[in-house]
Amino acid sequence: MKKGLFLLLCVFFFFGCKETVFEAGLENRLTAIIDMSPESYENKIDFTSDDQVSGCNDHDLVFIDKRNDGSVDNEYFTIRIEARDYFRSENNCNDYDWYWTDGEPIQHKLTINAFAAEITSSMYLESTQFVDHPNNPTSGITAYYKLKTDEDGQDNDGYGIEYFGHRVELDIVDLDLDEGVMSGTFSATLYRGTPVNDADAFFGVDNFPNIDLYNPENLDFIGDMDGDGSPDYYLTDSIRIENGVFQNITIVNNIPG
Repeated sequence: MKKGLFLLLCVFFFFGCKETVFEAGLENRLTAIIDMSPESYENKIDFTSDDQVSGCNDHDLVFIDKRNDGSVDNEYFTIRIEARDYFRSENNCNDYDWYWTDGEPIQHKLTINAFAAEITSSMYLESTQFVDHPNNPTSGITAYYKLKTDEDGQDNDGYGIEYFGHRVELDIVDLDLDEGVMSGTFSATLYRGTPVNDADAFFGVDNFPNIDLYNPENLDFIGDMDGDGSPDYYLTDSIRIENGVFQNITIVNNIPG
């Protein structure tokens, strides 16, 4: 009897704590803090994906796909999280103009793209900038962030400012394909890939001599200017995505039945 009661209390405590963790987030939304100057901790932007109310698109989705390289025994899965924060105060496309607050013109979006050998209800995935390293996780996740417009409505001549990275932690605590929702946490370090002529106009953007931009979409990788055999990350302009939480965001399940 005592043993059964003890097990019941353990189960109740486990699931109760698990639910409490995500009560700090927003239901069906993704939130994060974008640290534009990780070295100073002074330039942070809140990210809250837009609310899907009547007539508004869903701005927080996770796409799950099954892929292979043509051989039967080499199948893998991709997990792609996409989130947008285009409306600040009321945080939806219908009521965004009810009132104006600081940072209202900010529009930004992010994408996390992970690769997994299988899909389970809970998964911890981690990657670094290394392709092959004996002591560090190798790259299995990519992260992308774009600041479309800043708090003053500036858009870098229409290009926005893009950041890319491979140093990502993704902790999926509940992936429910039957209910079509996923919850978890994430963090990432990214590096600027877009030229910015007037760096002083954007907080957190730093232009210094020999800065090395990183844009893998354009095959622009971080170089080794000092010749020490390692990429010169100290010559990059980086940001951090911190305290990322997604709670019951919608899954688009593209796995064949």
